[in-house]
Formats: sequence, structure tokens, C-alpha cells
Amino acid sequence: MALHIQMSDEALKKIKRDAFMGNALSLGICMGMLLLFGSILYFTVLIIQGEIPTEFIAYVPQADDSAPTNAPVSKELTSKSVTTNPNVTPSVIVAQNAVGPVAAPVSIDTAGDLSFDQIDMNMDMDLGEGLGSAGSGMGSSSSGGSALEGTFYDLKLSRDGNSPSSIMRSEQDKKVVFYKVSRKDGKNTYDFNVESPHASYRIVERLNEFFNKGNRNALATFYSSPQKLYASSFYVPMTQASYAPYAYKCKDVCQPAGWVCVYRGNVRAPKSGKFRFVGTGDDTLGVRFDNKVVLEAGYIILSLWEKGNISGYKVSGPTASPNYWMRVHKGEFPDKNGYIQIKTPETQIWNQELGGLTAGKVFEVKEGEVYPIQIIVSEIPGGAFGYCLFIEDVTDMSADKLASTEIRQLDLFRTNFSTPSQKEIVAQLKEGGSSLRGGKFQLPPFNPDSPIWAAVP
Repeated sequence: MALHIQMSDEALKKIKRDAFMGNALSLGICMGMLLLFGSILYFTVLIIQGEIPTEFIAYVPQADDSAPTNAPVSKELTSKSVTTNPNVTPSVIVAQNAVGPVAAPVSIDTAGDLSFDQIDMNMDMDLGEGLGSAGSGMGSSSSGGSALEGTFYDLKLSRDGNSPSSIMRSEQDKKVVFYKVSRKDGKNTYDFNVESPHASYRIVERLNEFFNKGNRNALATFYSSPQKLYASSFYVPMTQASYAPYAYKCKDVCQPAGWVCVYRGNVRAPKSGKFRFVGTGDDTLGVRFDNKVVLEAGYIILSLWEKGNISGYKVSGPTASPNYWMRVHKGEFPDKNGYIQIKTPETQIWNQELGGLTAGKVFEVKEGEVYPIQIIVSEIPGGAFGYCLFIEDVTDMSADKLASTEIRQLDLFRTNFSTPSQKEIVAQLKEGGSSLRGGKFQLPPFNPDSPIWAAVP
């Protein structure tokens, strides 16, 4: 018997009705979503944002007071601004909120004297690896960075360092001996009558030949230390003469008397104007700038050497030249015209014995120009030793101010960003077996933002 099952008409109608309702609901949901997205887009773009008009703003930067440089700018290098040409001020038109790229016209006034050579020049102010070193003591053994190269010469020894120099050999038969320095090398003992007047004359004469007369070969026959030092400033408190041979690593060869340290190089002027060096040294401090002697200071003035007359070149002591500063002010030494004394509270010994610091001759420089420089420090009889060197901007200084001996803050002469550290210097002296004369750090303070006279090849 066969079964036959058939859906009723009522059930079939219900299924079709449910399918229709499902399709209608799906279509309604889709239409609603499209309407919602369209509404959001309309309100966001056309009503809320609206039309943003293109707006042009003129931007005119202020003229920079200093030349372009890639040196660190954590602080100013000098307390005085460097004047540049105010005509070089570019006007730039900037498009703000413009749709798509816009090339705005740029107007640059090139009537000034700014050139690519000037830019390249100042970009060379990158002082290289070692920037900031060699700021304390007599210098660093590292040649990196901006510094002047120093050489130690011992005028008591021949070039090979194994025998007395011609100066000492010629004085062996002299009877006058004020001070003896002996050197023992295991074979021979040399008695150097360093402060016999005859030997002193010959040493001073040779240094004068080298420094004031510019004879570069005047020291060629004497011993020079293999170790070079590189100094960026010159600021050593009053201590013992043994510190120099220690610093140059030749203390086993050279006794602390009859020596000279020569620092050479080229420096770039940080600004145009008139300047003068200020400082002193025990026994001697000298500065040649642009191949001219601009400062001689200390106990011994090399240019006043007179053969056979020790009073001709000493400033202080029982055999000193009488009334040295009076003779300077009276114009008896034409090459010292313009020299003045500056006394500071910190240098009581030098104030009493040397009349204070010495301000030298005024010289003029142009910003960015490179000038040769030579600095010498020397100790002849031995004993005490020390020196300091500053530089003073006198461009806008009146004649009365120029001649004033009043205390003023001085700029440290330096060739890079480093400045001497009293703590480091005292530690170096102690390590070398030296100490501070009088137990005090007797050097004047300096402007911490002193300008940089960068050393260049």
C-alpha cells in the first residue's frame, strides 16, 4: 500500500510569506546603512568642515648676530655679540593650509657682503676630535682638537741630550757660581753654572735672538724633548720650575733651569676689532702675533738684554733694572710704548715684584682671518715658575680707559671651548711633585664665556 504526503495550501502560503518578509527586512537594513553612511559623509565634509580658504602669511626672519657655524650652541662663546651685515635678511612667503604643493617665491637681498667663502670659513670652526681638551696645565699629549703645539728646549744640553751645550761648555772655566744644577747619567756628572752671570747672559741672548729677532734656528742646536704638548690656554699658577720637565716627560734628562717652552700655530680671529694680550710669567712670557712682538712680560725682559750688564734685562730682584715701569712710561723703550700695568687682588706676589700683569701692544684683526702666533714661557735660574695669558678687546675703548690700571675682568686667551680647572691643575702639580707657591692658587679669574681664537692648520 503506497503513502502519498502533500503540503497543505495553508502551510505553503506561510513559507512564502516568511521568505518575502525576510528578503524585505534585509533590503531595508541595507538601505538604512547606505542612508546612514551618506548622512555621516555629508555632515562631516560639507557642513562641519566647510570650505577652508587658502591663506598666505609673510614670514621675515630676524638677521642673525653671528656667522653660521656647526659648533655646539649650548652657550654663547663670548659675552659680546658679533656684528654681521644687517642687509642679508631673506623674505620668505609661506603658503598655509594650501591644497597640493605650492612653490612660494623667495626674495633674497644679496647686496650685502655675505659670501660662500665666509660660510665655508665659519663651517671650518668644527674643531674636530678632542674639542675641549688641553685646557689645564701646560697642555695635553694628545694632538686632537684645536690647540697650539708646544716644544720644550733645554739650553743647558746639546741637541742629543748627552753633553753640555756650547753655552755651558764656554762657561766651565768661570768662577762665579750662584746656583748649580747637576745631571747624572751613570757616566758623567755635569755641573751647570746656570746662574753665573755669564751663562745667564748667553741664555737670554739666545732667547732674544729667537723670540725678538725671529731667528727660527737660534734654538736648533739645543736639546728638545720628543714629547710635544698641545695647549688651548695658558694658565699655570706659581709653582716650581720642575713642573715643566715633568709635563714634557723629560725630567730624567733635563734639570729644572735654563729651559724654554715654545707654543706655535695659527689662530682665526673670532671678530674684527682691536685687541691686546695681558699677562705675565716667571721668568718670561712672550707673545708674537702676526710675526710681531706684542707682549713681553715677567722677571726677565729678553729685548732689554745688554751684554755684560745683568741689570739691563731684569725687572725684579737685587740685580734688577731700576724703575723698569717708570722707564717704560717715560718712553725709554720705544717697543714698549702703550704697555701698562694691571694689578689684581689674586696676584699679590706678582703685584709686588713685577708691578702686576702687563698689558701689551694693541693690534688689529679681521673676523675670520688667520694669523700666526708664537708663545714662549721660560725659566732661567730655576726655582719658582708660573704664567698666565689673557686677551682684552679694546675696540671701543677710550684713550683714558686704554691707559687705566684699574682691575677688570679679562677674557682668557683660548683656542677651544675648554677652560682651565683649578682642581685639575692642582692635581697635576701634586702628581709631578710640585706645589703652589705660598700655598695659594695665585691667578686672577677670567670671563667663562671668553671668545675662542680657533687654532687652524
